[in-house]
Amino acid sequence: MRTPKRRNSLIGAREGLPFEISLESTSRIARYERRQDKEKLRQFNSEVKEWMGYVIQDLKGNIALLVQKDEFLSDSLEPRIYKSKGETERVGFSFAREGIYIHKGAGRGQGGFRGGSKWTDKYGKLKKTNPDSFYLMGTGNRHPIRWFDPIIEKNLPKLADIVADYAADMQIDASRIFIDKD
Repeated sequence: MRTPKRRNSLIGAREGLPFEISLESTSRIARYERRQDKEKLRQFNSEVKEWMGYVIQDLKGNIALLVQKDEFLSDSLEPRIYKSKGETERVGFSFAREGIYIHKGAGRGQGGFRGGSKWTDKYGKLKKTNPDSFYLMGTGNRHPIRWFDPIIEKNLPKLADIVADYAADMQIDASRIFIDKD
């Protein structure tokens, strides 16, 4: 029997966590003027939401194709759209912690880097990486399965087109969206 997924077990579900794309404006005046055209604003938000839907479909397809044991990942994958005064300013994705393990090739006995990571499990208990598993990520029977980054890379140009059509002074900051930031 599966245990219910809890919100705090999702990665990227809270404000300020990674896996987001910022849509930044260089001018507050231009941002104010853009927001006055309600129809154009509605169209922009709609196109961003549609783009997120396509990306979620691609991610789920990639998971089905590449991941042999998908316990919670596909079901937990959710788009996140953050707005300010009606205008989309950030988009992101939340998903179960297993998505990171799969992407990086980590697992029990094959985790993290020196210093390790700490997290709270679904029962509220503080966990940390076992020091004996440091530097073993991606070794043994666990190999990285890059299910996330390639799909984002493939779909970013379409988002850039949507943003460029909406506002010339807006730019995309995708530095926090990728799992492999190296």
